[in-house]
Amino acid sequence: MRTSTLRSVTLILVMTVLPLAAAQKMAVVTKAAGELYTKSPDEKKFTRPLKTGTVLSAGDEVQTGRDGFAVIVFLDDKSQIKLYENCTLEIDGKRNGRNLDKNMGMSFGKLKAEVSRQSGTEFKIATPTSVASVKGTDFWMISDEKTGDQIIGLSGLVELLNQISGQVVTVGSNQTGSSLPNGSTDLTVTQPENIPEDSEEDSGDAPEQLRFEYQDANGNIREVIIDYR
Repeated sequence: MRTSTLRSVTLILVMTVLPLAAAQKMAVVTKAAGELYTKSPDEKKFTRPLKTGTVLSAGDEVQTGRDGFAVIVFLDDKSQIKLYENCTLEIDGKRNGRNLDKNMGMSFGKLKAEVSRQSGTEFKIATPTSVASVKGTDFWMISDEKTGDQIIGLSGLVELLNQISGQVVTVGSNQTGSSLPNGSTDLTVTQPENIPEDSEEDSGDAPEQLRFEYQDANGNIREVIIDYR
């Protein structure tokens, strides 16, 4: 069984090391299906369709419709997010050495994160109710306006902070952490039937390749090649 789409991702940096902070490039979309849109910080509405190969910069937002699905891969360490239907995710962060601190804002919905080990960097996802802080793990995050947030741990540890009360719960493998709008938190054993289905598991897709160019802070054109499954 294929455990994750981008454990096999290879980033090839052509001509020079990718200057992430200078170019403000954060991630690339390696799969896009259904109704998907994106917008930059200076745009008011989601009008641009999101396509495979789209490069996302700090402050960009992605919105999925009722049948939308996108795989977003970060350029520095191959961490990825699978974004499911009816969700809005803001991609943000800043350079930390040669890597990125990644800070995302999620407006309800469902995603699966497959996070490479963060060596001295941050990987956080914030909702109106909670903040999930990750050092390197796989997990599902489900956020609902009325019932709050759930973290379903698959591996590693996730720290789930309730922004209303300040309560924190640490979610491990086979555990489900809850953060509710009333400020309470909870930790239970995950029931197998409550784990969402991963749209890409066992898909058997052949390897594909993405190429894109960007202009760095010095005006030089650089090319990035991404091999992925």
